[in-house]
Amino acid sequence: MNQRPFHRQLGAAALVVTMLLLFGSSIVVFYLNRSLVFEQKTSANQLRATSAFEMAEAGIEWATGMLNAPYDIATNCSLLSTTNTSFRRKYIQISFPASTNVAVAATTFPGCKLVGATLTCSCPNVVGGSETVAGLGTTVAPSFTVALQDVGDTQAVRVTSTGCTAQAGACKPLTTTAATTGASDATATVSVILKLRPILRAAPSSALTCGTSCAVGGSYNIINRDVASNGYLVDAGTTITQGNGTSYETIPGQPLANALIASDATLSALANADPTCSNSTMFKAYFGSTVAEYIASPATKSIPGCNVASTCGGLVNTAYNDGWRSFYFPDGFALNNSAPFSALGSSNDGVTIVSPNGVNINGNISLYGLIFSNDANVNDLGTGTANVYGAMVTCNAYQNNGNGTLSYDPNALGGTGLRPGVMARVPGSWRDFTP
Repeated sequence: MNQRPFHRQLGAAALVVTMLLLFGSSIVVFYLNRSLVFEQKTSANQLRATSAFEMAEAGIEWATGMLNAPYDIATNCSLLSTTNTSFRRKYIQISFPASTNVAVAATTFPGCKLVGATLTCSCPNVVGGSETVAGLGTTVAPSFTVALQDVGDTQAVRVTSTGCTAQAGACKPLTTTAATTGASDATATVSVILKLRPILRAAPSSALTCGTSCAVGGSYNIINRDVASNGYLVDAGTTITQGNGTSYETIPGQPLANALIASDATLSALANADPTCSNSTMFKAYFGSTVAEYIASPATKSIPGCNVASTCGGLVNTAYNDGWRSFYFPDGFALNNSAPFSALGSSNDGVTIVSPNGVNINGNISLYGLIFSNDANVNDLGTGTANVYGAMVTCNAYQNNGNGTLSYDPNALGGTGLRPGVMARVPGSWRDFTP
């Protein structure tokens, strides 16, 4: 019987094809895995860079807020209710230089660390000639520090913020060589120039300014020896009347008539345009804003119920010790010998007092700064020897029945140092850079 020949089993080609497909699939998988790892690393780096940048931006916002907060602060940057010093005065307004530059603590670097939802901050004291970086503990967490730099402008400062991802020590600024601990995966630095928008845009050029008439009575002295203001004593929209006990003192050699300006057309126009003093016409001429905007300013402290002298002094003293320098008194302003202080402000640290009602100062009290009243009738300085160093402005008429001295002081009006006001970003000044 014939048998069919044996044939080898087929399938070798399929095995080769399968191996090739497996090899190709492996290459694709290896490539995809490599791309995935690359994307993961890129995403992680982007996350770190973004976190550092956001911390740096947070530092700018924090420093801006601290510079605009009138409150006194402790070394942990917490707000105090006792006399100390504000963030602005601690790091910028150290002194009142006569030069064109502000005094900044360029070697002291305050900052904060974000631990969970808690912001821990450090505002170290200024040590002359020594670098000091914020002490933020050793907890591994993101942080930032800020540097304040002079820009050659008495009303501006550059704030540079360095942000870091999680690290044990404080985020060391680029400008410092002080030692730090820990290490950060990423850092970012941003800076911006902050310019002061002063509360008082244009200081009055005379010791006493009245929208309509100025009636000075009692044993009252008005003094202005300031050459820059031409020694002007009284500037009135209509008439100036003088009591028997009133005395004037202006720049030596200047005729008294030249220092008393009656029927000022500019003041008269302002008063006539707003006879009830409700539209802030006169106020805007000096402050560059409405009364409502002044009240809403974060630099202004409103104190109601200050028309009673026995309680007003305590309210003002508390606010002043908290760091406030610009005040609004909706019910009027009254002080007498019951005040817990004998002087409010100083020649280099004047206050701004604004009220829609009368201002009554009775007793031996000295006040430094500007008094502005929208009262349409009377500003009354009563008994005692109340002294005002700075200037007084009334929206409409002024009448004085008391004793004391009104002495023009440009320094108390903000002529030196950094005036009270709000620090705001200068458009176009923001920039970021990589070390």
